[in-house]
Amino acid sequence: MIQDDTKQTFKFLAWVFLILVLLYFAFIIIFYKAGNPERAETRELNKIALQKTPIKYTEKTYHLNRGINSYSLKGLTKNHKTYYFIYLPGSKKAYLYPASKGVNEAVIRNKYSAKRPTAKITEVNLGWYQNKPVWEISAKNDAGEYHYQLFNFKNGKLIG
Repeated sequence: MIQDDTKQTFKFLAWVFLILVLLYFAFIIIFYKAGNPERAETRELNKIALQKTPIKYTEKTYHLNRGINSYSLKGLTKNHKTYYFIYLPGSKKAYLYPASKGVNEAVIRNKYSAKRPTAKITEVNLGWYQNKPVWEISAKNDAGEYHYQLFNFKNGKLIG
């Protein structure tokens, strides 16, 4: 026969375990809901690009928010020509650029790395800034500080 204090300990531990499980699932739901708007915009971006443009295959998606929220993707046509598609969900405007009319991500990475060889590039995004397509480089220097630079999509020149 289990003594009363042992029963109370088991009951207490069962409640603690139950509360921890409930908190775990509550956090999962909260984080899922927090990321849902971006996932919805990415789905909308893919849907519009595949329906309204010659793009048939999506290679990579980007997100940039520099005053104007923009989602973009790199895609291929049936003929394997590369295009960049930028969608502005706030204004419902979209822009399609052939890769031959702009600078690609690899060129921008190389240009930034040549200027700052010790900086570690953390992310590269394509988006919209001051009514033009831009590449944004996020990088971390040796001191651990983050730096951001914008490059014009069409000619690869540094903005600002």
